[in-house]
Amino acid sequence: MPASVPSGVSNSFSALIPGFCIALVVAIIELILVTLGTDIFKVLYIPFSFISNIADTWWGFLIIIFLIHLLWWFGIHGATIMSSFYTPIVLANMAAHVKGATHFFAGDPMNAFVIIGGSGATLGMAIWLAFGSRSAQLKEIGKVELVPAIFNINEPLLFGLPIVYNINLLIPFICAPLASGIVGYVAVSTHLVPKIIVQQPWPTPVGLSGYLATVSWQGAVLSVVCAIVAFLIWFPFIKHYDNVLLKKEQAGAAKN
Repeated sequence: MPASVPSGVSNSFSALIPGFCIALVVAIIELILVTLGTDIFKVLYIPFSFISNIADTWWGFLIIIFLIHLLWWFGIHGATIMSSFYTPIVLANMAAHVKGATHFFAGDPMNAFVIIGGSGATLGMAIWLAFGSRSAQLKEIGKVELVPAIFNINEPLLFGLPIVYNINLLIPFICAPLASGIVGYVAVSTHLVPKIIVQQPWPTPVGLSGYLATVSWQGAVLSVVCAIVAFLIWFPFIKHYDNVLLKKEQAGAAKN
């Protein structure tokens, strides 16, 4: 485009051609699949169909957490994809609780006890970034993320730190929610905390989410404990990352 056109406008138009090509290829694939008696959604379901069969087991629960975060690390919204497979299970289990059944994977245990602060269980990490980090980059991201994190929104961290495609943060991004998930599962399964009987809204803040899910003060305490456990996993990794960025910032300032 002419040099007089702003770069933002030019970049938007530059993305149209590859976007159109991708849409065209997908449309052709869908047409072929429909002709064969299926569709692209059924094909995409195949690799993850086993989730529906294992969702109500402890190891299946951990596999779901792992897959959610592995997909997110590649920039794919793992929670949206995986929830389509396990939502029927958790709703059925929640209905069974009315008749006296006991299942951990019911209602919304993910947002109550696992992904507190958003995918990766980043609430504690967001607070530390805002008040404890030394890197200017991380401190600014922490300030931006602080309020959204309360409501389990953490895209500023996923794409701002970034966590996506950042090998330095892959281990805590997966292990922190796994750890909080194990704590939540054990607490509910051993009846230290009442079973989940309510599907609370996913943006419900920590503490309140656990209380609403179980209608108990024990659930509120467990929610906070899970957030602390997740932060303990995050801390050594984010502290190291903070030191790395701080050194880069200091080196850049010295050159100037």
